[in-house]
Order: sequence, then structure tokens, then C-alpha cells
Amino acid sequence: MKVISLDASAWNSPEDFYSALLPQLGAPAWHGRNLDALNDSLGGGGINVLKPPFRAQVNGAEKPTESMQRLLSKVEQVFADVCAETHKQIEFKLS
Repeated sequence: MKVISLDASAWNSPEDFYSALLPQLGAPAWHGRNLDALNDSLGGGGINVLKPPFRAQVNGAEKPTESMQRLLSKVEQVFADVCAETHKQIEFKLS
């Protein structure tokens, strides 16, 4: 399984998160920067260069801001939902 490593230590906003994740997925420049767009592209959009199986490993998120904590929790749920619905081997792990 391919592992993409993301460093969350300097993330302060959703924009920081999407700026780190989307290039690693090989998402097109026009990819939306919201949970619905992420769900669509992971679940079946076929627009990302990176194909399953893969794991997005987030490091440096020991003390995220409250808003980043909420976002990361929601992203974790998006990955889990897509995995359950499509049986694609994708993971989102915080460490």
C-alpha cells in the first residue's frame, strides 16, 4: 500500500490541509477544496492520479487548533465512508 505522508504541524486552516493533500493525490488544479469534493474524487470521480490502495498518514497533528481538529475528524470519516461504500482500500491515519 502506498503511503503519502502529510505534515500537519503548521496547518492552521482548511486551506493548509487541502494544499498539502491534493497535490499528493494528484488532484487536478480545479479540484474543490471541501469535503464534498474530496468525497466525490475519492469515491468514484476517477480524477486523481493516485489510485487505491493508499494511506494518507498525517504527522504533527498532536495539538491541532479546534477548527483543524474538527476538519481532520470529518476527513477521517470521509475516508472511512468511501472505503465502506466502495470497498476501495484507502485509509486516513493521524499520528
